[in-house]
This record gives sequence, C-alpha cells and structure tokens, in this order.
Amino acid sequence: MAMIEPPIEVLIDKAGNKYRLVTLLSKRAKELLLTRPDFFLENMKIKPLEYASKEFYEGKIREPQKKQGLGSLN
Repeated sequence: MAMIEPPIEVLIDKAGNKYRLVTLLSKRAKELLLTRPDFFLENMKIKPLEYASKEFYEGKIREPQKKQGLGSLN
C-alpha cells in the first residue's frame, strides 16, 4: 500500500474538518492551475491538488480569516 504524504488525518486536523479542508485545497488547486499552467504541463506527475496539500501541510497557505459577524440579533 502506498503512503499518502502528507497524511490526510494531519491535514484534517490542521483544517478543523473535512469540509473546510476540501474547500481550501480545491480553491488553491484551481488558483495554481490558473497562475502556473506551464509548471503543471512540464511536470505531469505532480497534480495541483497534491501540490496544494503539500503547501497547506508546510504552512505556506492558510485558511482565510473569517469575517466578524454581527452576532445574534436578539
């Protein structure tokens, strides 16, 4: 069985939950495809999602800050 690097459990813990992880990594992967298409054409074995997950694991990308809401409107 192949080892997945970085480990998915660690990524989920860093993100907080699976939904947040998937959203963050998919947005970053799309951004990478739009800004660095030549890199992925030259390196066909490296997938944008894999690259984004390594960036997140290494702390190079972070979740955007949440906006402060109005709170409860009681």
